[in-house]
Amino acid sequence: MRLSPPRVNWVFLLLQIIGLVFSKSFEAFSFNRFELEHYKNETKELFDFAFDNYLKLGFPYDELYPIKCGPKTRNFTSPSEIANDVLGNFSATLIDSLTTLAVMGDSIRFENAVNLIKNYVPRDFDIDSTIQIFETTIRIVGGLLSGHLYATDPAKKVFLGSRYDGHLLESAKALADRLLPAYLTQTGLPIPRINLKHEFNNLSPELVDENNPVAMACPMVEFTLLSYLTYDDKYRHVTRYAFNKTWAQRSDLNLLPMSFNPQNSLPYNQLTGIGASIDSFYEYALKGAILFDDEHLMQVWEDAYLALKVNAKGDWFFSNIDSEYGQTATPWIDSLSAFFPGLQVLGGDVDDAKFKHVMFLKLWNTYGGIPERWNFQIAEKEGTNEAQLKDLDESAKSTIALEWYPLRPEFIESTYFLYRATKDPFYLHIGWNILQNFKKQFRTECGFAGLQDVITGEPQDRMETFVLSETLKYLYLLFDENNELHFDRGNVLFSTEAHPFWLTVEMKRNYERHRFFNDRLYKRHLKNVEQRELSAQRGSPLFHMFRGLSNSIFPKDLSVETRARSTTAYQPDIVNRVCPNLENLQCSKNTMSSPMLTSFDRLFEVNWRYAATLIQPSRLLGSTPMELTQPFYDRWYDPAQSKCRVKPTTLSFEMAFDASLPGGQTKNSNVTANSLNVNTLAGYRLRIEVLTPGATDIYGMVLDTRYFTNISLKNVHSPRSCLQFGNRSPASVYRITAIDGTPLPNGFKVKLNKEPLFSSSSDVSSLGYNSQNILLLDCVPVVNARLAA
Repeated sequence: MRLSPPRVNWVFLLLQIIGLVFSKSFEAFSFNRFELEHYKNETKELFDFAFDNYLKLGFPYDELYPIKCGPKTRNFTSPSEIANDVLGNFSATLIDSLTTLAVMGDSIRFENAVNLIKNYVPRDFDIDSTIQIFETTIRIVGGLLSGHLYATDPAKKVFLGSRYDGHLLESAKALADRLLPAYLTQTGLPIPRINLKHEFNNLSPELVDENNPVAMACPMVEFTLLSYLTYDDKYRHVTRYAFNKTWAQRSDLNLLPMSFNPQNSLPYNQLTGIGASIDSFYEYALKGAILFDDEHLMQVWEDAYLALKVNAKGDWFFSNIDSEYGQTATPWIDSLSAFFPGLQVLGGDVDDAKFKHVMFLKLWNTYGGIPERWNFQIAEKEGTNEAQLKDLDESAKSTIALEWYPLRPEFIESTYFLYRATKDPFYLHIGWNILQNFKKQFRTECGFAGLQDVITGEPQDRMETFVLSETLKYLYLLFDENNELHFDRGNVLFSTEAHPFWLTVEMKRNYERHRFFNDRLYKRHLKNVEQRELSAQRGSPLFHMFRGLSNSIFPKDLSVETRARSTTAYQPDIVNRVCPNLENLQCSKNTMSSPMLTSFDRLFEVNWRYAATLIQPSRLLGSTPMELTQPFYDRWYDPAQSKCRVKPTTLSFEMAFDASLPGGQTKNSNVTANSLNVNTLAGYRLRIEVLTPGATDIYGMVLDTRYFTNISLKNVHSPRSCLQFGNRSPASVYRITAIDGTPLPNGFKVKLNKEPLFSSSSDVSSLGYNSQNILLLDCVPVVNARLAA
């Protein structure tokens, strides 16, 4: 198919010319309005280049090969192949890119795209394609709904008025009607795939027997929005039941296993985390709560996030853990979890979002992209020696579990949200670096190609729809200070595919007045699954008195002790540049500085903590980390304040106390600036630091002997004999440095009640206290934990 060339957008062309004139009006890395406008226009040009090539070389098929320069189609000879999941033969790139055109305010291209969808995409989606429910929902249904919102909102730049007949909403409804039968299971949980034309015909068991929390729960947001726009409540009822049923499968720790059989709700995989298969569940609990003003969804988010913090949170990332016991279960994290700092910003936890974002910054610095899976710990092989590690790329390869980077958006998404929350130029500079990657490394003859292998740099001849729908959209918004979304006072939220969704007061009022649910099939279905649910026998809860060390399989990232190893990942000059000698400190500069460069004294901690597994491949040797680009660094750091924390020489470990301990039903706390008052240790996870004289602690302080001489081991009260310590001062002591994954500042005190921790019914043999009411753990004093009567 050949299409006529797109109409020239003279307004945008004029803006480009103006941008060229004013491009000389800024000094690089000043990030004034002229510079940001320049980068915004460069991003727009990159998008237009790839989108126009898709229309010319790939449309009406789903994707464009960026290197072969031809259409990427589904496998028509094997319709049920899993590779077809996102290739439904419905012009996926066109529909998924629609809202990027809207966000960029390109009214001409937006209207052209809306008309192309009307003229070339079957409005009833009567297509013989077996596709994945979740991906089709977020990319196609979500794209159509968001496009409809833009086309019908007079406040938006791309408002179409009478030139639009509502066909995007009609198409979204037609497609949703073809996806909804996937929910007609015994449990009400959807199967993962369906054929748009023939529903369940020719679906083999391996295509439908296993599903994950994201795919079962998350279509709820797009389908509920569809109910608000059409007034037909069946979409909301059916998918909301599935969301609630998915959440009901959580463990006693409020953690969801990563996969289930949708026919019987039995879990396949007890693994859980924040990455693939589970990520968007948290996202849509919070975003659904905000978009639909839903208190229950907000409670789900709060409970789920708390469970993650208690069981999976480390300083730099959330581990993949066992959903029943909370123990770390894999030595890797995946690239999809890079979205989570952005979600933390939306949830109000900006401080921790900064930490989690730094981890992915270091991954990008190391590999020139974020590998699908990165090993934060690798098993030591017998006979490992320097000779075996001589080949740098072989060493780097051992740190990667899955080696490709398909230009995923999650890292730039979190960068965008952190910049909007902090306005720190640190995040603008990250965006600038990624922009350079798109211009120089990822750009091909016809589009953008990611990395098939981050070690070798081999390109990947695929441009998934999210490259145009999400990655370049967030990059554009990062530089577009004046985007209409940034001034919208409504509850505009980005879907997990970066489609903007919103509901006005009038839309909500009309929905409440006119909504209906008269589909007998789905009414009967919901009644049946609810009756089966009521009659099902609930399993008895499992209680574990004391879980002990929670790093029995793999240590959490907090307690990883980095071993000396031959690697080029850690560059000593980093410390010298960010931690100047105290005697040579300069005066503060009379300019604004970046808080991340000035105040975040742990910015380079990841470099030494994970030196064993952050190994740069040879192709990137000599490259400068983003945060140390010379002109940016010199402009935005403050030489009087910018420093990094000294590497500690102490060891740390973690302990978790189960809620079934005495007082576990009353896990209440009172937090002040310098202390935490708790009734019990039940249900808490503690990070313990082992302190010895002369050691450097995690706060960068050298511990002198006075720290230990004032602690008594006389009159010890403990079920365990502590006589071996005599009355002398202890050789080492413990200190609590984090509770439930939250780091404690230096000097922080933990105050505990003796009751019920040491009640007559309590039998926790590892705990005790001395005459100073200092808590003892295995007869070792915990210096910042005191008991009160």
